[in-house]
Amino acid sequence: MNSKVAAILQFSTLSNAMSPSKTSTYSSVYERMSGNCTRFIAAEVVLLASPPIMDSSYILDNACGPGIVTEQIKVQHPNVRIMASDLSPAMIEEVTQRIKVEGWNNIETATLDVRSLSSLKDDTFTHVFINLGLPVPGDTGSSTRVISEIFRVLKPGGVASVSTWADRIWLTAFYNTALAIRPDEKPQTLMALDREVLRGSWLATNMENGGFGNNFEVKPFVTYTMAASLDELADNMMLAKQMFFSGFSEKEISSARSVLREELQKLRTFEIFDGGVRIGMKAWIGRGWKNGDETETAV
Repeated sequence: MNSKVAAILQFSTLSNAMSPSKTSTYSSVYERMSGNCTRFIAAEVVLLASPPIMDSSYILDNACGPGIVTEQIKVQHPNVRIMASDLSPAMIEEVTQRIKVEGWNNIETATLDVRSLSSLKDDTFTHVFINLGLPVPGDTGSSTRVISEIFRVLKPGGVASVSTWADRIWLTAFYNTALAIRPDEKPQTLMALDREVLRGSWLATNMENGGFGNNFEVKPFVTYTMAASLDELADNMMLAKQMFFSGFSEKEISSARSVLREELQKLRTFEIFDGGVRIGMKAWIGRGWKNGDETETAV
């Protein structure tokens, strides 16, 4: 992990994951399930912002979830203005609660669909972030439209940062666990993504067609889901049990936890380190700039 990323994570990452009793502010079911994997990506996209975030910036945290990107921005720029938006009222409620608990200021919230930011004016934000908000579940074909909306609301000279998954190897542990419990039944695959969506070229194509032309880049990034112990990691992941074991009996789900614990250890990226255990995963980070020359054709 980039040492600068580690520095800006501060109290809200490893101390949060390794020792919940030391958490000075906020945690959620979502964050326990993710094991900080989305936060590492959020820290990186904030770090990579170019032009850099300044107190005069106006930022859209699009598909904000529980406010992890907003958190990373506020760690470094406590007074910067942010709009945190999400289609889920439950996520907006989480962010609203975080604003109170963390004492954040200068934050607006809005319930918005990433596919249509029609209530937002053109050329509004200096920075737009969408951290793992693509593709829209059940609407993969809308991704170029999502990027187009991001491009539209971005100010000239601004930058948009979009992250997507390259792999989520931990899903294999869930599928194998389901097969071990019900060997004659196909595992539930609600979380599965098409292989094409996991390619960097998929993100690149959507950024190009969404308005950024050649003014973008896509780079890989390694992240981790982690916990203080294997038992804690399995418990955290079992918070997502309804996405993999819907309709299973309580006895089957109880058995699934111990099987999952064993399957996690079999994953090729599982490792034990000084602070606990973790599973490596990969993401793509795309950055696009609105420079005004997106439609120019090279001679």
